[in-house]
Amino acid sequence: MFIDKILARFKIHTKVLLFILPFVISICAVGITGLYASGLLKGRMEISNSVLQSLSGFKDVSDSMNGFLQNTSQESRDVVYANLTQQKDLLASTVSDLGEGAVASNLIKAQTKTADVVDKIGGMWKLYESEQDLRQRMSEQLASMEQEQAVIIEASTKLQRDLRDDENAAKTILRDSERLAAGAKFFNDLLSNYALAGSAAEKLKLYQDRAPQITTTLDVIVPMLPSTLINLRDNINKTLTEITARLAQGGPEDQMVADVSVMLSRFRSVTTQLQSISRTKTIDASKKFAELDAPILKSETVLSASQALVNSIYKTQISAAAFLGRTSDEKLQAFHQMLATVKTDAGALKSRASGLSVFEKSLDALSPIIAKMDEDSTALVSTSLNRTKEFASAATAIDEIWVDLSEFAKEQKLTAGLESQEANTISIGATVAGILIALLAGGALVMTLKGPIGQITAAMRRLADGLLDTSIDGGGRRDEIGDMARALGVFKENALSKVRIEAESEEQRAEAEAERMRNDVEKRVLDSQIDFAVSQLAAGLGRLAQGDLSKQIETPFTGRLEQLRMDFNGSLIRLQDTLLQIRNNALSIQHSGNDMHVSADSLSKRTEAQAASLEETAAAVDQITVTVRASAERAHEANVAVARTKKSADSSAVVVSNAIAAMGRIEDASRQIEQIIEVIDEIAFQTNLLALNAGIEAARAGDAGKGFAVVAQEVRELAQRSAEAAHEIKGLINRSTTEVNSGSLLVQETGAVLASISQQIVSISCHVEMIATASRDQAAALHEVNGSVNDMDQMTQQNAAMVDQATSASRELANQADTLMMLVDQFRLEPVNLNPQIGRAA
Repeated sequence: MFIDKILARFKIHTKVLLFILPFVISICAVGITGLYASGLLKGRMEISNSVLQSLSGFKDVSDSMNGFLQNTSQESRDVVYANLTQQKDLLASTVSDLGEGAVASNLIKAQTKTADVVDKIGGMWKLYESEQDLRQRMSEQLASMEQEQAVIIEASTKLQRDLRDDENAAKTILRDSERLAAGAKFFNDLLSNYALAGSAAEKLKLYQDRAPQITTTLDVIVPMLPSTLINLRDNINKTLTEITARLAQGGPEDQMVADVSVMLSRFRSVTTQLQSISRTKTIDASKKFAELDAPILKSETVLSASQALVNSIYKTQISAAAFLGRTSDEKLQAFHQMLATVKTDAGALKSRASGLSVFEKSLDALSPIIAKMDEDSTALVSTSLNRTKEFASAATAIDEIWVDLSEFAKEQKLTAGLESQEANTISIGATVAGILIALLAGGALVMTLKGPIGQITAAMRRLADGLLDTSIDGGGRRDEIGDMARALGVFKENALSKVRIEAESEEQRAEAEAERMRNDVEKRVLDSQIDFAVSQLAAGLGRLAQGDLSKQIETPFTGRLEQLRMDFNGSLIRLQDTLLQIRNNALSIQHSGNDMHVSADSLSKRTEAQAASLEETAAAVDQITVTVRASAERAHEANVAVARTKKSADSSAVVVSNAIAAMGRIEDASRQIEQIIEVIDEIAFQTNLLALNAGIEAARAGDAGKGFAVVAQEVRELAQRSAEAAHEIKGLINRSTTEVNSGSLLVQETGAVLASISQQIVSISCHVEMIATASRDQAAALHEVNGSVNDMDQMTQQNAAMVDQATSASRELANQADTLMMLVDQFRLEPVNLNPQIGRAA
């Protein structure tokens, strides 16, 4: 191939460039044709682009106008002006490019209408400014109305709060009365239950259970007491302290009950004082509720009217917000109706709040605000309608501009279609010519590269099959195919080198097998040495098992086994030394056991003599114990006689206690009468409250409840007279209770004298009891001494028994030492001559 020989001198990329050059030339031809076609279409495209920009721009103008109408502001107005100015300049530029022919007539119409839209936008802005001024004035008027509303709410709240404070004050007085009555009942029940308790233990337990409640009751009622009784807490706490001290002092229960009864009687005056204060507070609360009837009636009418006005103003604010959000005739009418309602409710409140300057001043300020809001709202609706009409007119003008520009765009589309067909014809011809040139160049390139590459591929297959003598052609070429042939030659040389390396590896494996055989011979020699060492050690261990410690392993071992022989000989020497030491210790134990046997015999004799002496001492102490026990019995008989005398004195104290209990029952009966009167007083108070509430409800009912109010007033007067009569009866009962208390005090003093006599008898009884106790203690002490002596006797006898056991143990110890010596003699322990090395290892 002549062409292949010529092209073999060049690289492949050079060949590719030579064959691609015609294809590039054809592409350039197509590009030049495209430039020609684009030159034809450029003018029409620029005009069409201008029209499209105008259409898109007027769409933006329409959107910005809608935004200006929905959110009118300086920024939205400037956006509309900027868009209109841009479209006006774009239309002027397009008209100047086309000239003033028949084709540009639609653009001239659009230009004129754009200027009209700019004027309309200016008129809409002026109407917007007027509308904003009206909205600002209405907002200020709404704020003024809201201020007056706040003044009315504050005045109504203050009126209601003052009335509530007065009612709460009356209710607080009434609650204080109830708590004081509960406190009086608590102290009354305490005294009654204490007097009715059966035994002295029950009385003391009752007081101890109720004592914590006294402090709790004081915490509740003390803050309600007047300043004249503020020291009531201190007096009660003082009484509680005295009772606690008396209970801590101790003594007979009957005497403690009598003393506690005297101290608790002080609580009767406390009960009377609390009941009196409770009744006074109840009467004060009734008067306070009666004084609130007229203010409650007027405040309710004023609060009702003020609440209606406040609600009307709230509704007006809501209607104004809806009206200002989107003005219309319907919302204007609803707003005017709410203003009329506010005006009506303000007149009603003014007629009911006569004499209240705060309400009158605020209502006078509301009238001009309502009138001005009525006028401004009407003007706002008119201005808003005019601005909407101007916007509709501007929107119609923009739609007409859009139609003119669309007609002009259709004309440009027809002209551009004709020019596009001509450009397409030229482009198709140039493309076909370029394809033909590219096909011819590609075929020539394939024919040039296919033959040499096929030869290289066949040579590579033969080398892969193991034919290393294969010849490789093409090594002299200067292109990439020559580089491939030379690289394949290098692969051939590497394969030959691999064959030589495998032969050398086989020789090295033979040498390794000979080395392994030499190592096996050395291992067999080492195994024979280990067998000799094991047999010697087995023989030594056999002698050790038979008790022979005199012979060691004398034959040296080879290598590291020598250390094993030295360790075995050293262990044998240490075991021999240990057995020698055991034999010496056994001899010592044998001598010590014999000494212990002699000492134990001597100790046994002395212990028997000591036991006989202790037995004689125990008999003497037992005789003394009998004498002291007889003295203790005579002292106990004297104590019994004193106890009978004390019982007679206690019987007298019981008689006095019964008299005091009778006085207490009289007091209880008086308190029960007082409780009945309190119930009557409570009924009168509740009747008074019911009558008061009925009067309030009658006042709220107006004229329809006047008759019911008269009846309620009569019921209140009847309840008050019943309360006064009950108060007088209770005073008489309190005076009789005071006299009974005086008699009770005298009886309690008599009881105190009898209690003193009983205490003296108790003192004598205590002395006699101490004598009897001392005698019993002496008898018990002597009994314990006698027991101790007996224990010592028993312990001495036990010691003698233990001495016998120790003697037997020492004898057994000597026998065991003899046995140990016999066991040690079974071993051969002849001295062994050791070299210095073995001695050091041991």
